[in-house]
Amino acid sequence: MKKVHVITLGCRTNLFDSEFIKSNLKLKGIEETDNLREADYIIINSCAVTKKAERDSRKALNRALRERKEGAQVIFTGCVASIKRIGKADFEGTHRDVLKLFDIPPEEAILRDYTSRTRATLKVQEGCNFQCSYCIIRRARGPSRSRPLHVLLKELEILRSRGFREVMITGIQVGDWGREWGLDLPYLLQEMVKRYPDMMFRLSSILPAHVTDRLVNLYEKYPRNLLPHMHISLQSASNRVLRDMRRPYTIEFYERTVMKLLERVEDMSVGTDIIVGFPTETDEDFIETYRFVERFPFSYVHVFEYSPREGTPAAEMKPAFPDRVKKERVRSLVELARSRTRAFYGRYVGKEIPVLVEQRKGDYWHGTSHNYIKVRFRSGEDLRGKLVRFRGVRVGGDSRSPVLEGDVVGVDS
Repeated sequence: MKKVHVITLGCRTNLFDSEFIKSNLKLKGIEETDNLREADYIIINSCAVTKKAERDSRKALNRALRERKEGAQVIFTGCVASIKRIGKADFEGTHRDVLKLFDIPPEEAILRDYTSRTRATLKVQEGCNFQCSYCIIRRARGPSRSRPLHVLLKELEILRSRGFREVMITGIQVGDWGREWGLDLPYLLQEMVKRYPDMMFRLSSILPAHVTDRLVNLYEKYPRNLLPHMHISLQSASNRVLRDMRRPYTIEFYERTVMKLLERVEDMSVGTDIIVGFPTETDEDFIETYRFVERFPFSYVHVFEYSPREGTPAAEMKPAFPDRVKKERVRSLVELARSRTRAFYGRYVGKEIPVLVEQRKGDYWHGTSHNYIKVRFRSGEDLRGKLVRFRGVRVGGDSRSPVLEGDVVGVDS
């Protein structure tokens, strides 16, 4: 029996794409292996969002070429392969190209299985119609297009039959789902909840413009099914920088929209991304962003150092500051972000919250709460994949990775 080893870099959408490919290869009699050296096919699913991500993808490719067994084929796919040819792998191409390589018609393929995690990921949409000045992903993924509802419901049924309680809804622009047919994301979520009322759904990254009243109303209506957590990317709190980035909102719109969500949905957690060191970002622009993060109730903030991507408008802009200034800005905002996360976790000390248990590490079970708090606790029971009721006792972990420590007070059936 042939074996495949898959290396996935980057986002949750890439994670889904890897699972999609693996599950369809299984139908061809090709089994997954964790051992690169025993694989007949090694697939690197690359990421191009930053220079570092592309560099890591190339490193993974070089390692596969160096360590593969004699006769094994190395296949390079994902976003890097979609925008440039590296010229080292035995095969390079898009995810659709990889399916065709194995005589799998892409238009007939669906997700058949999911093996990676306790929480599954479901891609509902592909591509993006926005043209942010710093982003290369639109070029890699193409224009926005939705996956059909009947396919998504069939894949959900498969995930449910595999025992998944929680599914992460993902895509490049999730909020664009259904636009081709006059439908929208709230319609999709309502159909999912109606068909599978025993499952929980969590949205991945979404634009503030897609956080509509219809969406908020749905979260109020189905609090057990639609988990109170959204990742709503900000990138900068300076309107001038947002314009240069070509982001489709102002800071005033962002704050107004997200505050409405936080006020109406109980336990809602909102995380965000910030890009530090965009070429036109002045000291005043950075201070605006820092002060906004300081006062706004984010549950976590992912801080990224701006990474110029060849072929984007921003890559042609001359930086308004030396590199050491960018690194200092990153350091100070990361420190603030860590303190904000610990403060958010601290709000749940003494409170009872639902947690999906994911894995055991040493003496502790680890899991994630409904509103995306990382927790750990001791228990002699095997609770992997179980939904438990957890009470926070203290905020532990280190400054980089806080965790809410506590006790299980019950296990849901």
